[in-house]
Amino acid sequence: MNTADIIIVSVIAAIVAGIVAFMKKQKKNGSGCAGCSGCSKAKSCSSIKK
Repeated sequence: MNTADIIIVSVIAAIVAGIVAFMKKQKKNGSGCAGCSGCSKAKSCSSIKK
């Protein structure tokens, strides 16, 4: 691998890590879903946002 390959792989890894961290933060804050419309569990949902 040359320097350009290492840089590209590092950038891709950083983007993936950022997406995972963002998703974990959203889930921790309770805003992990897109809403109740079309959700199969909407009737049993305890979400305040109904």
